[in-house]
Amino acid sequence: MFNSEIKIYGKHANYIRFLSAKGADNTKAEVKNASVFSRHIDVYIAGAIIGLVKKLKSLPDKTDTPPATIFADAVIREQLKLKFLYHLALIIDDANVSSDEAADRAFRYDNDEEKVKEGMELFNNYVRGGIEWLYEAFTDKALSHEDYMDKIYSVVRDFAETYYGEDTIDKFLGGENE
Repeated sequence: MFNSEIKIYGKHANYIRFLSAKGADNTKAEVKNASVFSRHIDVYIAGAIIGLVKKLKSLPDKTDTPPATIFADAVIREQLKLKFLYHLALIIDDANVSSDEAADRAFRYDNDEEKVKEGMELFNNYVRGGIEWLYEAFTDKALSHEDYMDKIYSVVRDFAETYYGEDTIDKFLGGENE
């Protein structure tokens, strides 16, 4: 699990390319990529986190577009994070199962190829849901690099306020409320 390259297809591939600095040429007046994240793997991990936290899932898009490839070396370097998020997805996905059953689903079947395939489908649904959320968050009324920087601040601030309290960012940054 998480020891080979990952390919993302359809609109989600386009979203990853848009959100990632990899291959971006933002030196022209017209920005083609938000370049919010350095690497495709960073978009994938953030998508998983957002999808899990916000309970967002999205099915694969079958649109014929070139895939966004996350190479094996990047996947393997982030394997611990990815496995943690994968197990978390299996634990929290179905609120109707007992905690013992959720734990079994998450940890007992890591060597069962069929169960892992099912788990990866579920996990990638969360990843795609989170990627869609990120794409929408960073494309809403953003046209320039400065707009994307403002969006990053806004998304982080909203997330921190929602999950940690209204004054979290200001305490962290050492500033005052605006």
